[in-house]
Amino acid sequence: MPADTLLIIAGQRPPSAGWRTDPGWADLIRVINLQNLSRSECHAYLSGRGVQESLHDTAVDFTHGHPLALALVGEVLKDHGTFAPDQSADVIGELLGTLVRDAPTPAHRQALEASAQVRVVTEPLLAALLDVPDAADLFGWMRGLPFVDPGPLGLHLHDLARNVLASDLQWRHPDRYVDVHTRARLHYLARLENADPATHAGVLMDLMYLHTDLRQFLQAPDADAEAGRLQPAARNDLDGISALVDRHEGADSAALARYWFGEQPDAWLVVRGTNGKLTGVMCLLAVQDIASADRAADPAVAGAWRQLALHAPLRPGERVTLVRFWMSDQAYQSVSPVQSLITTQLARHYLGTAGLAVTLVPFAYPDEWEQVCEYADQRRLPAADFVVGGRNYAVFGHDWRVAPPAAWVARLSAQEIGTQVGDGAPAAAPALLVLGEAEFAAAVKRALKDVTRADRLRDNPMLRSRIVTDRAGKDASAGERVAALQQIVTDAAALGPTPADRKLARVLYRAYLSPAPTLERAAEVLDLPSSTFRRLLTTAVGRVVDALWHRELDS
Repeated sequence: MPADTLLIIAGQRPPSAGWRTDPGWADLIRVINLQNLSRSECHAYLSGRGVQESLHDTAVDFTHGHPLALALVGEVLKDHGTFAPDQSADVIGELLGTLVRDAPTPAHRQALEASAQVRVVTEPLLAALLDVPDAADLFGWMRGLPFVDPGPLGLHLHDLARNVLASDLQWRHPDRYVDVHTRARLHYLARLENADPATHAGVLMDLMYLHTDLRQFLQAPDADAEAGRLQPAARNDLDGISALVDRHEGADSAALARYWFGEQPDAWLVVRGTNGKLTGVMCLLAVQDIASADRAADPAVAGAWRQLALHAPLRPGERVTLVRFWMSDQAYQSVSPVQSLITTQLARHYLGTAGLAVTLVPFAYPDEWEQVCEYADQRRLPAADFVVGGRNYAVFGHDWRVAPPAAWVARLSAQEIGTQVGDGAPAAAPALLVLGEAEFAAAVKRALKDVTRADRLRDNPMLRSRIVTDRAGKDASAGERVAALQQIVTDAAALGPTPADRKLARVLYRAYLSPAPTLERAAEVLDLPSSTFRRLLTTAVGRVVDALWHRELDS
């Protein structure tokens, strides 16, 4: 060809190493990665096709600017005025054909479908999703696909490919869709238990990404790396934190931020960008450590205590967290890479804080977050609402004693995949009851007196306690719960192996487990003075109450 010829070659895959290293070509070749259309280009294209402007966002949000997808979805919108992936099998089918046509075996297609359900896929995760011992070959094949990009954390599919593959699998094979989600969740939970704590934030983001309703509140893959890192605040961060709070919430809030920084410096975390600049902040106040005299200093803390008065009293070792401040420098409390980091850290706090009883999160714009709060079982807590600097803050929260972390994660998973599992839903189990120490002791004493009378145990508050639920199972019937309570009380009444323990156990046995007509008669059977019997009985009952109370706290 003449020396001034411009030769353009297009393909789905980039040039091989030979093109880039050949002495004749290396200085001449330029590789250009043709990206999807921009949002403005998408709008221009759809307008040119005669699609109503109010429908443009529907097409752009699904296609992410992929030209073929935009053309197909635009045609549907033009003809029908609406588009839903689960009702557009022809569009999904045509797009799917472009994605899986090079898959050499069903296993390769299944690898793509499984990878579409997760934020980023690694070789061990792919093996877990497919339930195979080794996925090296499949992972290597995926790595060369034009719609799969390698990143620092693994491979991730382009957004359109993810949407199409996930929608098709959910429609075509709902059971496999459920299996993939379940395996992914178990893989992430196992990593949370065994991984280095430094990696927990990324694993939690992966876990949250499984839930499609939460994805809009999480930035694109590896956004956490772009936002910087969350780290404990340093003393010299106070001025930057104060300035950030002042800019978004005003001088009154900034003054409170300075106050709490002095009172609980360990409660503060900051986000730093790659240049060291402060790009976000969050404050996890330990409410239980705030002295009574300081509660009125901050309307948010006063509101937290108003709300706590409506809950069961805090028990020894239990903690309450108020997310007093959380914001990014640019987006405040709106969706952003910094907000994704803060959200992930908050989930880490939920799952990893020993003795966590209640958490409360205030929102300056609650309407923006109402959907995700409902999805994540964060209940509206109006008693905790507060006003600072003329701005109203709405508070959402969760009682972790009623729905602990493991149950919370299971609930999120059930919401995501539950619609795919049968038509009937199981009957709701009775809600857990969080008893204070005095209430618990009274319930144990009642249970001891009624242990041989199942009919009298049916209204005992302990039936909804943690230890009974753990013993009987969360879906147990009322009769199964009563039987579990009887066994728990009977086992506890055996006390211990020492002679003193056995003496107290005999007193309990004659008083409650195989009761005599009266306590006086029980004392006679054991050849004890009535006063001695009653004293020993009081001691024995106290031992049982104490043992079961500690079991409840441990649960």
